[in-house]
Amino acid sequence: MRHPLLFAKLHDWLKVNKIALVITGENIRDLSQLPVSDPVFFFAIILFIILLSPIVLRKFRVPGIIGLIVSGIIIGPNGLNIIEKSQAIDLLATIGMLFLMFIAGLDLNQQQFKRTKHKSLLFGLLTYAVPFAAGMPVCYYILDYNLITSLMISNMFATHTMVSYPVVTRLGLSKNEAVAVATGGTVITDTLVLLVLAAITGTTTGGGGLHLYGTLLISFIIFLLFVVYLIPPVSRWAFRRLEDDNYSQFIFVALVVFVCAIFAQAAGLEPIIGAFAAGFILNQVIPAESILRNRIDFTGNALFIPFFLISVGMIVDLRIITAGPMPLLIAAILTSVALAGKFAASEIASRILGFSKYQRRLLFGLTSSHAAAILAVIMVGYRIGIIDENVINGTIILILVTCLVSSVVTEAAGRNIVLTSNIEGKQHDDRMQETIIVSLSNPLSMERLLDLALTMKRKNHNNPLYGLCVVDDNEAATEKLAQAKLTLERAGVRALSSGRKIETLATIDNNISAGIKRVAREKSATDIIMGTPGKPNFADYLFGRSLEQLIMNAPYNIYVYNPVNPVNLYKKIVLVLPPHIEKEACFINIIDKVIRISENTFIPFESYSYGNTLSIIEGHLKKTKSTVVHNFFSFTEEKEMPAIDLILRKDDLLVFVSPQRGSISYEQTYNSFMKKTLRVTGDNGYLIIYPGQIRT
Repeated sequence: MRHPLLFAKLHDWLKVNKIALVITGENIRDLSQLPVSDPVFFFAIILFIILLSPIVLRKFRVPGIIGLIVSGIIIGPNGLNIIEKSQAIDLLATIGMLFLMFIAGLDLNQQQFKRTKHKSLLFGLLTYAVPFAAGMPVCYYILDYNLITSLMISNMFATHTMVSYPVVTRLGLSKNEAVAVATGGTVITDTLVLLVLAAITGTTTGGGGLHLYGTLLISFIIFLLFVVYLIPPVSRWAFRRLEDDNYSQFIFVALVVFVCAIFAQAAGLEPIIGAFAAGFILNQVIPAESILRNRIDFTGNALFIPFFLISVGMIVDLRIITAGPMPLLIAAILTSVALAGKFAASEIASRILGFSKYQRRLLFGLTSSHAAAILAVIMVGYRIGIIDENVINGTIILILVTCLVSSVVTEAAGRNIVLTSNIEGKQHDDRMQETIIVSLSNPLSMERLLDLALTMKRKNHNNPLYGLCVVDDNEAATEKLAQAKLTLERAGVRALSSGRKIETLATIDNNISAGIKRVAREKSATDIIMGTPGKPNFADYLFGRSLEQLIMNAPYNIYVYNPVNPVNLYKKIVLVLPPHIEKEACFINIIDKVIRISENTFIPFESYSYGNTLSIIEGHLKKTKSTVVHNFFSFTEEKEMPAIDLILRKDDLLVFVSPQRGSISYEQTYNSFMKKTLRVTGDNGYLIIYPGQIRT
């Protein structure tokens, strides 16, 4: 396939614009020939896919792992044939597979496993044995695979990857006993899966027999002694010597991974077992929040692991799936057995351990998803010739379905656990550490944003109020930075005139959102105040608007203010709250800010809330002995909420609390109601509050 006309036109355009570039006929032929052979063009295509596919599919709530596999299907030899399987792909994919298993080992929490070791051991054995036992008769008798292939596929059923774990941390359930058991059980399950994998591959390549298994056992023991007794002291010695050299630390860790993989291979095991063991041993000396761990995650997740996932997609042949009913039937059977096995294991373990109904569901949700580990195992089987294309294709469908089921079940179970706890969310007290940053990048709204910040801030508090101007990093950055400093000088004068202190900061960054996030981390911000964003451009639609990027997983409260009037000229504050907002960790802090606006401006406030929220507000008002005038309206069902635009007057300040997507109080119907109300009340001043997500 050739496109010389396209490149000729590009060449003419470059000449007209006096861009020095020489494109010969041979260059054009190299770039237009498919599959791509030019290494620069090849790498550019891969990087483009790694960048774009997760961003696009994230908008459709599709896991990023699926996006990369689908991309591999499209560009691979069974798709558009843009890139062919080659030694370069195989090399990078192998490194990616080793990094994947190494990071899986690093992620296992040994301390949590020790705290619940007996319960975790029980669940780990069950969540391995039950899916394995369910898979064997199905694969051997129904799908008619031979014994070795049936063992490999059944072993695959026992794996799981806790892709929905971020959901429980977001809901504040990471210390729940069911979560601890699921995490600890993963250590047992992953270890058993890799041991059985070693036995299967040894049997396939070595022919079986007592001599083989005896040799394999001795080799495994020697490998284990090497990893357990030699790697930790050598690593501690190396980290002490390389304490101030982060780059050398990373190289040392990478070397350990590959040395362990080589030793595993020499012992007759798979290299991924060595990589997993290296991660499990080194997670004691590599802190989760360290610079070194950040570099490991970046290198693996941003480059090598995506290469592995794309290479998996390149093996998939959609023509096999569409050739007849059998491939789809195999995929359906694999998916059903995988989910049924994990469900049965969770039910049995939960009833033995005395877990509640929602804890049982949470345990199933966390361990029902198959993702990275299953790919590593299945690719070993494919490489040694005991897994065919039907199983590979079925595994891709299995990953997609189980990841979606896991996310939905974990979200629902986690929310029910929180909502049935009969107590409001553990409130995060920032009274001693209140740090407010107000974004003053727009000089037109600077004064009113600053006035709101001064009104919200506690008096006589040690931490200053920060006024921040972020300038885009472009050709005009120097000029705009000078203008920003003038704006901040005006802000300083205005604050001093009100008898308050403000520290001003002017900085350059890629965009306003990135600059605010960076400064918020540096100053340990608890609250960010900013004006309403402008109209979105194409990049906003593609990568998400700056406000969306700032809000996502933010640990601080964000206040987006549309200052139609000076804050003291509003006649009433109309506060609208979503269901279960009292469960949010930042709820009391947000209510404090609204009360402060009301107290300092002598404006009454009116609240519209659901269920138990009103009693929490009233209790807090009594506890703080607040003198604000509070009129309230409480509802039991969402449909009872009146049309706010019919209640709102021209000089009222409308305040919406808008939880982050995925938080305990997020409701799509409330979110739609808020957006509809803001559209019809565009002439009113409004304040949208996005509660922060406190990490547990």
